[in-house]
Amino acid sequence: MKHSPDNHLSGSVVATWLGYNPYQTPFDALDNARSERKELDSLQIDIGSAVEPVILERGLRALGLDPRDMFSYEDHPDHDTTYLAKKHPDMELYYSDDGLILLDNVKIRTNPQKNIYVMNEDGETTLNGLCILEAKFTSMHPDPNDPPLYRGPIQLQVGMMCHQAKHGILFTCYGGRDLHIHVFDEHEATQATIASGVESFEKHMADGTYPDPITIEEVGKLYPEPTEESIQLATSLMDSVNNYKEAQAAIKAAEEVRQREAMRLMEELGQHSSGIIQGFDTDIKISWPMRNYKGKPAKLCPNCEHELEPAKDGYAVRQKSITIKEIEQ
Repeated sequence: MKHSPDNHLSGSVVATWLGYNPYQTPFDALDNARSERKELDSLQIDIGSAVEPVILERGLRALGLDPRDMFSYEDHPDHDTTYLAKKHPDMELYYSDDGLILLDNVKIRTNPQKNIYVMNEDGETTLNGLCILEAKFTSMHPDPNDPPLYRGPIQLQVGMMCHQAKHGILFTCYGGRDLHIHVFDEHEATQATIASGVESFEKHMADGTYPDPITIEEVGKLYPEPTEESIQLATSLMDSVNNYKEAQAAIKAAEEVRQREAMRLMEELGQHSSGIIQGFDTDIKISWPMRNYKGKPAKLCPNCEHELEPAKDGYAVRQKSITIKEIEQ
């Protein structure tokens, strides 16, 4: 649960502000900070919150630790605040923990058979003092590159900064099937990036500004209300005009090539849904299947049973595009 103020950076927002979140942008982080908090109606978030205690308990037991030793900052806050989140002593940075635990000389080593990974070059670490705990639930399958920075690692570094801790543990449950454990030491370079991010965030909040846009959508957010007045633009912008026109022509030419070659392959396939082109090391499978559309029952008036819309039969047509896939021999 988020216990931190919305107008400052917190553990759950930092990854977005730093540009590591593929689902939100730094502009989104600022917009959310400048608006009233919206309660999210998400089944996955609700499930994640409900199973969080189970994830923490099972994860600690997998490391040979006693879940009964776990506690939370919100149980015993060390400062008078309306927010039950730990504030960094020197900057406007907050962290709401999933759990905390005090450890004494606990050695952890990477053990892939048990899905335990120590995220440093040595593959092992010794946990001493306060340790930050994060629990994550995801419907995705495990990936060799897990965990992504936006799903726990940055959050743990924020927790370590706010609590002046040296270690953090991320417990990730994959759809109720697997539990993976990633153990992190404090990372100075990452924490320096976070501190710099806090400084820039606070400045944008104070000035009412945004960072440089990186998408067309973000440019639109910067200038949402145009006037009808026309202005004189610099002659140097002609380069941009020419580049834009060349790009448009290139896209059109590429689309014409794509359509032409797709038609050629479709004509060769004819009534066959797929075909194989044999190569030296790799075969190429060309597919042009049917697309099936389900039928719909008649739409009736709920009061008089009058037919408002007739039923529609299901049907199938060939797809408008082909699929090309490499097959190793």
